[in-house]
Amino acid sequence: MQDDDKLSLDLVWQPDGHLTDIALTTLGDGEEAILPGGAAAHVARCQICSSALGRTALLSLRAGEMLRAHAAPSGAGEPAAPRAPLPIPAIAFALALSALGAAPSLVVGAGGLRERLAALWHACAVVVRTGCAVAGSGALSGWLTALPWLSAALLVVVGVGVAWTRGKQLTLNGGM
Repeated sequence: MQDDDKLSLDLVWQPDGHLTDIALTTLGDGEEAILPGGAAAHVARCQICSSALGRTALLSLRAGEMLRAHAAPSGAGEPAAPRAPLPIPAIAFALALSALGAAPSLVVGAGGLRERLAALWHACAVVVRTGCAVAGSGALSGWLTALPWLSAALLVVVGVGVAWTRGKQLTLNGGM
């Protein structure tokens, strides 16, 4: 730090050779880098300045506690700050705009919807019949052990159906 960044000597030293309140406050705040050389060493050897530094630090602590207590929200003191109203028109406009943007892909995807639903229904029926046949054959002990297999198969079939319907629209790099 340069000498012009430090406090001037008249702000640091009193005429009797002890530190001023400004210098003591600066030391108490941990800003000894802005004090000229010798100020911290003086506090270490001078009983008067050391006691004054302790009083200054305690005063700073009490002031900080009072400020925190005043800034803390009290239960019945001041009312809470009013909340900004929900921007319902902006939300409605954004939803309408997104629905308008999604409309072309919904129209394109609606072609062949009846066939896809029929295929999905048939696949579900096959999975259920297969699961019932496996559970009824006694290969698995109890119908509860077949339930995870049925659920897994149903999830696979639904996943294949989704991939089949969306596979025509997606490219390898993720674009539409």
